[in-house]
Parts: sequence; C-alpha cells; structure tokens
Amino acid sequence: MRKIKHLIIIAICWISITETASVSAQTVTVDLSNEFQIIRGFGGMNHTTWIKDLNEDNREKAFGNDPGEMGLSILRMHIDPNAARFNLELPTALHAIKKGAVVFATPWDAPEALTVKVSDLTRVDPTKYDAYAAHLNAFDTYMSNNGAPLYAISIQNEPDWGEWTRWTSAEMLDFLKNHAQKLNNPRVMAPESFQFRRAFSDPLLNDPLAAANFEIVGGHIYGGGLFDYPLARQKGKEVWMTEHLLGSGDGLVNNWDLALTVGKEINDCMKANFNAYVWWYIRRSYGLITDDGNITDKGYVISQFSKFIRPGAVRVDAAITSSSLVDVTAYKTDTSFVMVVINRNSTGKNLNFNIKNGTVNKLTQFTTSASKKEVNDGDLTVSGGLFTATVDAKSVTTFTTYSGNGGKTGNVKPTAFAGDDLIINDTGTGSVVLKLDASLSKDSDGEIANYSWSLNDQQIAWKPKAESTISIGEYSFVLTVTDNDGATDTDTLQVKFKSLNNTEIWLEAECATLGVNWDTIADAGVSNGSYVMVKPGIQSLTAAAGSEGTLVLPFSVDTTGNYNLHARLNCPTSDDDSFWIKLDNGSFSSFNGLVTNGWAWLKLTSFWLTKGQHKLTITYREDGAKLDKILIANTGLTPTALGGAAENCQLNTGNIKSLYDNEGTFTVYPNPSSGQVNISWDKKFNSLKVYNLQGQSLLVKQFPAEIEKTDEVFDFNPGIYFIVLKNKNSSAIKKLIIN
Repeated sequence: MRKIKHLIIIAICWISITETASVSAQTVTVDLSNEFQIIRGFGGMNHTTWIKDLNEDNREKAFGNDPGEMGLSILRMHIDPNAARFNLELPTALHAIKKGAVVFATPWDAPEALTVKVSDLTRVDPTKYDAYAAHLNAFDTYMSNNGAPLYAISIQNEPDWGEWTRWTSAEMLDFLKNHAQKLNNPRVMAPESFQFRRAFSDPLLNDPLAAANFEIVGGHIYGGGLFDYPLARQKGKEVWMTEHLLGSGDGLVNNWDLALTVGKEINDCMKANFNAYVWWYIRRSYGLITDDGNITDKGYVISQFSKFIRPGAVRVDAAITSSSLVDVTAYKTDTSFVMVVINRNSTGKNLNFNIKNGTVNKLTQFTTSASKKEVNDGDLTVSGGLFTATVDAKSVTTFTTYSGNGGKTGNVKPTAFAGDDLIINDTGTGSVVLKLDASLSKDSDGEIANYSWSLNDQQIAWKPKAESTISIGEYSFVLTVTDNDGATDTDTLQVKFKSLNNTEIWLEAECATLGVNWDTIADAGVSNGSYVMVKPGIQSLTAAAGSEGTLVLPFSVDTTGNYNLHARLNCPTSDDDSFWIKLDNGSFSSFNGLVTNGWAWLKLTSFWLTKGQHKLTITYREDGAKLDKILIANTGLTPTALGGAAENCQLNTGNIKSLYDNEGTFTVYPNPSSGQVNISWDKKFNSLKVYNLQGQSLLVKQFPAEIEKTDEVFDFNPGIYFIVLKNKNSSAIKKLIIN
C-alpha cells in the first residue's frame, strides 16, 4: 500500500459521509422471489511476508463465529516468489478452513528468474509463462497436500499499479489464452486490477479462449470501480472485490464515522452484484483486529454481515422508499433470512418492513454503533410479512432468523480485573518475571470466553494467567475480557519496576564529537542554546554516512539493565524525519517516520546495557531533521520541555579552577599515569567526569552512593585531561597526565 492510495481513500470517505437529507417515514420492501447474486462471503488478507502471521487468538476471532468473533468466511493470502516460504501461509489457512472459510491466494512478485525489466518495470518474461504457471501450481499443490486446498488462485495482484510485478492487459490475455489451462486449480481469478479497470478486464472477458480459462473477475476499488459489471455476469463470471482499506491514519483506528462508511461500502458492493467483499489486512492498526488483539469498529461492522450472511446465501431485492441516508440489503437461504440496514443519520429511524413472497415469522435484531458492538436488541415478531423496528442513530443493524452465533438480549458486560498496580524494587538483576493474573475478572450473567493481554499496543498473551519479563521502567499492561455473549471490558495494570541505581543521562547533541557534515545552529529556544542538523542538500537514505556524518556521544552506566533512548527532535515533514543510530559496535538502524509538530521528545528505542562505558553514534539520513538533546534512562521517565542538565558539554579550561570548590584533599595516583589510577577525595563523591583540553566530555560516571575512592582505567590517548568529582554540595578538579 502506498500514500497515493491513502489520499484517494480520504476523498472517498469525505464524499460518503457528507451526504445530507432526512425523511422520517420510510418503508422497506423485500421481495424474496427477486434474486440476484450468490454470496461467497466476507473476509480479509493475511500477508506473512510484510507483517507477522496471525496468532491463534487472532485466527479464532477472525474466523470463529461464536459471540465475540467475526465469522469471516474468506481468507486471502500471499503467494511468495520463494517456494521455501510457502509454509508460512499454512497455519492461518488451516484454521480458516477448519472454521468453514474458503482460501484464495494472490501473488505480488513473480520469481526473479522468470522476470524481465521493461521500461524499469518488472514483468513476467512471456517466454516463461509456462514456468510461471508451474510456480502457481507449486503453491496450489503445497497447500492442498498439507490440508489447506485453495478455493481459487489469482494471476497477479494489481497488475496495473504498484512496485510489484506488472502486466499489461495484452500480456494477461496472452497468459490466459495460451497458458492458464495448465493451472491445476479449477477457479482462476483475474485480473485484480487496482480500480476494477474495465479497460484491463474487458478484453479478457471478450476473448472466448481467455474467458474459458478463468472463473472469477477480481478487482480493487481504490478511487474507483465500485459499480455493477454486467459484462462479467453475461460471461458467467463471479465478481469479487478482493482488496480495499479506509482510514490508515492516526485517530482513525476506531473512528465510528469511518467505520460506518465501511458499512455503506459493503452495502454498495453487494448492490453492485459483487459475490465477495475482502478487506485488506485482518490484523493491523487500520484492520479488523488491532495489534493488541482486539476487534475494531471496522471489524464489528463487517461482522454484521459476515456472521449472519453465510456462504451460499443469495441476495434478494430490498427497496426503501424516500431513502435518506438509510441503505438496506437482504439475503436468503432455503432456511434463513438476513437483512442489513445502514443508518447514517444522526438520529434513530423508525422503519416499516414488508417481506413479500416468502414466510418469515421472527427476527432477532443485532446492532453495532459508536456505543454498541453487535448487541442483541431483542426479537421481533413478523406478522404477514410486516413488522416495524427502530434502528439506532449512525448504526449498522442486522435482522436475522438465526441468532445462535450472536449474544443474548439483555446481556450484562463482564468486569475485567488485571490486578492491583505494582511497584517493584530491583534486587540487582535488572529484570524480573512479572506474573499476570486475570482470574478475578468476572461475568455476572455468564462466563468469560476470552482473555487478551497487551503491552505497548501489542498483544502478548491470550490466557487468564501469563508471564512477562520486564526490565527497569514503567509499564501499562492492558487486559481485555470478552464474555460468552460477545461483550467486552478492559482494565489496566500499572507496573513500576524501580532500579536500585536510577540513571538518567542527559546529552547535548551539539556537545558531541561531530563529523564535518553537521552544522551547529544557535537557537535561544532549545536546550543549551543550540542544536545540530546536517548541512542542506546532504542525505544518506540507503546506508549510514561515514565519519563525516557521525555524531558520537560516549557515556557510562553503573547498572546493567534496560534503558530507554529519547531524543528531542524537530522534524517538520515526512521528507526530513529520520536518522541512523547504533550503540557501541553494533549495526546502524534506520529510525524513520519521526515527524513532529515543532520541538518534541520522542522515544526512539530501548536497549540492554551492561555496566560500564558505551558509545551512542548517530548519523544523518535526511537533511532538515534537527536534533537538540538525548536522554538515556532506566527510570521510565518521559522527558518534557528542555529536559535535565546535560553531562557532556564543554568545560571552560581557560579559567578552570574558579569553577570548582576544590575543598578537602583530592588525589590522583599515579600521576602521570598509563591510564590506571586510584582516585580519592575525603569529601566523598557520587559523580566522576573526565574532560580533554578542548573541554569535551570523554567520560561520565554516576555512583549509587557517595564514595571516597575508586580505581579507574582510562583508555585515552597520551595527553592532558581534567578529572572532576562532585557531591551534593561541592566539587573538585584535578589535572591528569597520561603518557
């Protein structure tokens, strides 16, 4: 997915939710004898190459159909170009099939050996189309042999857009006419265009030989394509909407207006005679399940369809008079009836219903809205096909003859209890195994069916009791429980794991050892009056710069444990929001996406540090990214404003003695030295710093308590250095010569 898609999506959302009009008296007429398309199902995507596979709890919530589960009936998955990775798709496929879902697979990239470059675009070499068919067959066979047969197989994801393998319509026509008959799967899908572009798919349908070799017209609706496709139906093809997403930006994860727009979109896809609707990622911040393991508003919306409209149902005619922001579709099987109403009005609507040419005696009403998540609102009696019901403001409401996979009416939600908040003191190990226990959670009118623990918005466990190893810092463990009727509740366990030796190291960027490509810029509004940024026009996007681009910050810690790295940054746009960072002699990692609104502190990462000296190295990646200050801490502190006093800025060696009290007796022995010295001060000290003649800080050490002496080994070049000792009330300095 790319930014251009997101821009198109925003436009679609705005258009959908800003229609206006209102009528109070409305009648919905359903004609059970007027049939349209068969429904194959509703589903989502699992792409194990780009994100982690679904875990067992995700799978059950996605494809299970008990209360609190979505009942998805289609799984779309990725065909990797490397056959050695086929196995990654198997666990989720097996679970989906066990739950009654069908599975189809789509390739993004063809194996490199089968491709050629044409105008800088990767295409399948036409002379190797048979080999490409064999590649698709290999995946199909692997899945079948391992108990997960594919319902269908696609030729290519978005052949007309993106950085993956590209096809022209003529190329795909050639493949379908002359090579697709070699595919083993009886249901071939094509072309999965970016926008259901008819100019791409019409030639495939209009050629008898090509049309004979595929059964499903797949496509996406990014910015277009959501309308009926009579030619496909005329040629006997099913039409599947196989990918779309809305709302991947911040603040849109559980934005109800956006979720309601998804409901309207599904409604429109069904009215356009699509046989299937497939969302993009099942689990993602903008998906049907978030990374913390919980179903999103969008997930509940699609579930209003997928739980009750099961594969094989047929859409029937449903018309509403004086329609104003109310949409309805209806479905039937030989034994069931389902109707879904989308009300986008800001008030509830009373609706009269008339079901013709069939017998329906009773319906159960399920509602999802900003405040309800698939709530059973009770049973309705249907007399002579007539009944009246009220749908909530801005809601998706399902009326169904079978309510067994939904919760009971009048359900009382459960009560989650994650435990009492904790303060834990370190015993010197730097880590502790925390025992999580949700067993005191309860449900007054049923039982708890699902437990989910998350930390930092990531699901870490899905059992009532679990363990988590934590390091020094502060943690918020979030427990979500779901009862056997689908209602949920959350509770948060706050844990503070305190170090015996609290360490907070503040470092000014401009006082680091800087490569020649860095500029130091004066600014009265930042810490210490200046910040650094790379010279304009210099970037290093693919790898860290050499010594000309390094910013080196030495520091030391006295406690082994986990430390958080925070930086005070000003990164105004996505084109100037990244750095390369490494610790000690490790590899550089790219830290991208650090956009801020002015100066702000951001937590960049955490790392495990052993007691002793370390070195943080930062290099530029994009010009325009400004760096003011660094905090390295094991206390869980979230820095604010300008932060604390830095330990690494230059010492004024020109008038050095006037800066320190120099009380008591301060000795350094031997002096001159090879670097191994005994340092003592009868006033005692808890801080030791070493500076060179240029006033640059070379070493900072903090001691947990005031001491009178220490043995140190300084790995410095021969020269003159200054040792500074401090306690709470006084300070002293001594010159050291290393030979």
